[in-house]
Amino acid sequence: MTKEEIEQYIDLDNKIKNRIVQISHALQGIDSSSISAITPHVKQCFSSGAYDKEDFIENSNNSPTLFLGMECYDNDDSWVCRIDKNVLCLTDEEINKIAEYDKKKKAEDYMRKLEAEKARQEKQKKEIEKKEYEEYLRLKKKFEKE
Repeated sequence: MTKEEIEQYIDLDNKIKNRIVQISHALQGIDSSSISAITPHVKQCFSSGAYDKEDFIENSNNSPTLFLGMECYDNDDSWVCRIDKNVLCLTDEEINKIAEYDKKKKAEDYMRKLEAEKARQEKQKKEIEKKEYEEYLRLKKKFEKE
């Protein structure tokens, strides 16, 4: 192997690591179901985020999933970041579609929860009004007897 070939591999390694970090930042906080809804060929995404290219300790073998050892700054431990290699093939357009889909899905979920909460409060209000009315009738009946 020549020095140029080694430098090409190192350059490629750095490009892959930079792309993983870029995608990790872009997909941070996005639900995995949103990713699989837009890109069904991606089976597993990030189990942990990739923060910086220098976080990577080791590379993967020939499995379909990329297992990357990463250093944890909090307690000097390390953990493994599992990434479907197909994630690296996502285009920026696909990543944007995933982000938009997730945002829309979260907004719809929020509206459903808001409507459910409003319905629950309305039901609770009617129950309270019914109990107050029953209490009113009971007291009215009691005072009419006296």
